[in-house]
Order: sequence, then C-alpha cells, then structure tokens
Amino acid sequence: MSGLPAPAHRAPGLRGRVAAAPVASAGALFALLAAVRIGGAFSVPVMVLAVALSAAALGLVPRSRWADAGIRGFTGWGPLLWCTAVVAVVYAQTFLATRAAFGTDEDNWTRWVPKLFEGLVPGAPWADVVAMVLAMGVLVPLVEEVCYRGVLFRAVERPWGTRAAVVLTAAGWALVHLGDYGLRPFNPQVICGVLPSVFLMGLALGVCRAVTGSAVACAVAQGVCNLLLLGAVHLWL
Repeated sequence: MSGLPAPAHRAPGLRGRVAAAPVASAGALFALLAAVRIGGAFSVPVMVLAVALSAAALGLVPRSRWADAGIRGFTGWGPLLWCTAVVAVVYAQTFLATRAAFGTDEDNWTRWVPKLFEGLVPGAPWADVVAMVLAMGVLVPLVEEVCYRGVLFRAVERPWGTRAAVVLTAAGWALVHLGDYGLRPFNPQVICGVLPSVFLMGLALGVCRAVTGSAVACAVAQGVCNLLLLGAVHLWL
C-alpha cells in the first residue's frame, strides 16, 4: 500500500452536466429563456436580459463542438438561397393569412413589429429605423438562431432525431414571441395570430438547419425575411 490518498473525483462542470443530459438540459435552458423573454413584455431590462441569455447559451457548448451544434459556415450559396426562398414563402403566406384573418389594425400582430422600436431615441425617428434594421436584420436573427436552431436544435436532434428537433424548436421559438406580441397590451387576437405564424416560420427555419447543417445559414435566412416582412408591413399595413 502506498499510503497515498485516492485522487478525489472532480464533480462535472456545467458543460459536463449538459453533455450528460442534453434533453433535460435543453428543457431547463428553454424554460429559463422563455420565462425571462415573456417577462420582458413588462420590463425593458428583462427584455435585454433575455437577449443576453440567448446569446450565452452558446457558452454551454465546448468550442470543439460548436460545428456539431451548427455554429459554422454554410457550404455553397445554392442551399442557402433555396432555404431563404422557402422561408420567405412561409413568411409571405403567414403575413397574408394574418392580414386576411385579423385585418390591418392592431389585432394584426405584424403591425406591432415596428412598434417595438418606436421612441428608442426621442426626437430622432431615423435612429429608430436604423436600430430596427440592425436588430431585425442582424442581431436578433444571429442570437435566436444560434440558440434555437443551434444549441437547442442539436440537443433535441441527438436523441430524438431531426424531425423532432425541427418541430420542438419551432414550437419553443413561437412561444417565446409572446414576450414581444400580445401580452402588453393584452390582445387575444394578436396571440392567436402570432403563435401559429411564428411556429410555421420556425418550421421553415428548422428545415433550413436540416438542409444546410448551419445555424448561421438560418440567421441569414431569418434576417433577410425579417427585413422583407418589415417592408411588407410598411407597404400594406
């Protein structure tokens, strides 16, 4: 006997726990993100925190496994252009269906998209427009897609397959949009419009993730389609 104490076993770190139980970890992460983002409907600081937490989800994945989680470039422009076109068609269909069902007044959830950015810089409406374009075209798509079609998608896909990942991440993504639309002010018609619309958009983005293997490609597709949606709202609502 050497008389030396046995080496202590190190408790697994947070990343180790996530790797050991990916689905449970993804569920816990989504519950936290959903609670904070929906709470952001009633508090601007909480809304900002929701964005930060979504971005921080990437920290749960070791750098060596980012590519596995879709945090990588895309191969060729063909699949990206095809996927962006598919997402754009779905955006257009949901926009037209919402317009037909809820009209062009404030019961239509898309009317509220530009309102999220009104008055950010008092006396400088041009700054609101710049902030809206940068947020909807770049920041929001990148953060959301890295989180939902990146980290959470892979956590679900590994044990349950791609179809489950497409559907579940779309459903979760739709739910958290209640933090932006329908709760403040409370409007059941806005809620009835936004949930199926964003769910269908999420399905299209999930297909983009499955085809390209890249959450970055999904961010590009979402950014382009968000800007097209803003243009449609400006022209037809």
